[in-house]
Amino acid sequence: MPTHAPILDEHPVWSIDPRRPGPPAIRREWVLANGLGGYAMGTVLGVPTRRYHGLLVAALAPPVLRMLTLAAIDDTVVLDPAGTPREHRLTRFHFASAPDRPCLHPYLVRFEKEDLVRWTFELPGPHGPVTVRKTVELADGRNAVNIRYELPEGIDARLELRPLVAMRDFHALVSPHDGAVHDRELAGLTGSPGVLVTRQDLGVHITARGVEEFRLRPDTWRSVELLAERERGLDDREDWHCPGVFIAQGPGTVELTATTDASGREGWQDARDARRRRRRGMIDATLKTVHHAGDARVRTRIAQLAAAADAFVVRRTGSGPGRTTIIAGYPWFADWGRDTMICLPGLLLTTGRHEEAFDVLRTFANAQRRGLIPNRFDDHAGPAHYNTVDASLWFIHACCEWLALTGDRKRFNEQLRPACERVVRAYQNGTDYNICVDVSDGLVAAGSPDTQLTWMDAKRDGVVFTPRHGKPVEINALWVHGLRSLALAVENDDPDLAEDLTAHADRAAASFRGVFLAGPGGGLVDCLTPEHHARSVRWNSSSEIRPNQIFAASLEHAPLKQDERRAVVRVVREHLLTPAGLRTLAPSDPNYEPLYHGPLFTRDRAYHNGTVWPWLLGRFCEALMRSEGFSDASRSEAAERLLALADTVDGLSIGQIPEIADAQADRNGSHRFDGCPAQAWSVAETLRVLAVAMGAARPAQDARATSGMPVTPPVRP
Repeated sequence: MPTHAPILDEHPVWSIDPRRPGPPAIRREWVLANGLGGYAMGTVLGVPTRRYHGLLVAALAPPVLRMLTLAAIDDTVVLDPAGTPREHRLTRFHFASAPDRPCLHPYLVRFEKEDLVRWTFELPGPHGPVTVRKTVELADGRNAVNIRYELPEGIDARLELRPLVAMRDFHALVSPHDGAVHDRELAGLTGSPGVLVTRQDLGVHITARGVEEFRLRPDTWRSVELLAERERGLDDREDWHCPGVFIAQGPGTVELTATTDASGREGWQDARDARRRRRRGMIDATLKTVHHAGDARVRTRIAQLAAAADAFVVRRTGSGPGRTTIIAGYPWFADWGRDTMICLPGLLLTTGRHEEAFDVLRTFANAQRRGLIPNRFDDHAGPAHYNTVDASLWFIHACCEWLALTGDRKRFNEQLRPACERVVRAYQNGTDYNICVDVSDGLVAAGSPDTQLTWMDAKRDGVVFTPRHGKPVEINALWVHGLRSLALAVENDDPDLAEDLTAHADRAAASFRGVFLAGPGGGLVDCLTPEHHARSVRWNSSSEIRPNQIFAASLEHAPLKQDERRAVVRVVREHLLTPAGLRTLAPSDPNYEPLYHGPLFTRDRAYHNGTVWPWLLGRFCEALMRSEGFSDASRSEAAERLLALADTVDGLSIGQIPEIADAQADRNGSHRFDGCPAQAWSVAETLRVLAVAMGAARPAQDARATSGMPVTPPVRP
């Protein structure tokens, strides 16, 4: 068994000098999550550039109904206030009315990120440089943020803090229809100077310690300009409300706390300690499964990926079982069924969080409708959305992976197996969105020309950019894999059901091999699209080279032989593979879009027509290893590719891996990252498959050997 020194106090830390060459500080982003779906987010420079940037985005119905409360703080240090005052603003802003749009801060010398973020400034004082530190930390499990300022002893200084609040839905900029903002001083109510800011039913308590006074002086900061919104072709200006100013005289520490309740800083240290213990446990659990855990690069990247993974695991509203869920990405995604099921093995099983994995599966099992698990939960706590064909198949995969790893057959049979069986019956009998097994060949068909049910789901202004209705290749690979996986899971308790599932899998697998193997370049057909005639249906094969075929090569029980898996890997390597992930369309295709930029319609057109997705690199690497029997050479290549992708946590999204990247490399050979800055499946698949590549055995077989599950699928007599 691989061994390593247990991690005791180790946790990931990034330390950046914005003055040195590298990505511009205004482009580099950070995010802190609070375990409820809320977060704080911004740029290294401190300039807000997105409508989603803010110091407290609170999830009022966790993990949704997210509201941007405290947008920023105008924090000014006045040196030598009694002599020749020198004002220095720590946070800079862009204004539509001002020609100066700073992309650098002359006195910012250090940015650090760990469980918090910290800026260090060296301000020019009358007697030499003055070091000032600003720290932002979110409470774990609460909608609360603390901002701490540290001014050194021996200086004459005044600190002025002006909170800037938006009090709006985090998707929408402040509008005249949002209603008036009201301020009420909290002095005498909380023991510290403060103010309660409200707009309609939304309120934020802002208090400060270490200050002499709060002056209630309501004001409006007009036309704050948001660079990233302008680049996306969206409204990019809004007004923020300033209730007044907190004033502190002299050196020392000042703390400003903003919460959506009146609890202040109660329990902050306990929550901080619990979060660090949890993350250390995730790191340690992952390292126990891999060789070379003593290698500094491996340990560092696994620690960083595990810490990144923790940000996506959150709690839904309420208490009790079935409340854990997974945020698909920060800042704008909620918990999506497809993403959750794909992410669960990497985020929770690889990191040893098996109980929470069960709770996630139970959350979605409880929300099942007509055999479908939700595609996503609503951003505003409304009804769930069910428009997906693959989420329920990934659900079966995740449930069976959980059983294989834990061996907990009792809870599987009682709470997960019934939901898996409902998926199978619904697909066989037919359910919403024309999802149904074709009785003529046993393959799954779904959708219509105006639906987008697979993960390639971009649609805008009525245009479906990657229409894949009919029989997509990955859906049917998942169908065969799911039937065989479920047969293995129930074989000990219900051999008759296992035999029936295997029979359906055998039939679908034979049909799969008959229609998908003749794909372009020697790979697989991406999708079979129906052409309806009076008394028959003709199934037309698509001609695009897309990455969806990689699932048929990476899933353990997909219906491909070893040489056919190799052929898929070869085609994908030749046409789609990049260091940042897989392209979604081959460059030779007339619909190929090399860059992801411009307004939303243009971006959505490129989204799955060339744009690179990092999460697919994990699937490519797993397919590579399976196609070569998990040889040392295939493991080595997979590990190196995934470690190189993990290196990007030092890039634009500090501590995270973004959603997508340009299909075309720049002059330096790099693929520019874009989309959601912190994407769950980018992190989850990198971490999961890296652990597989550096592990001791094939993942599924190794797990089943210790759980009592059969190692090979049951075969019909």
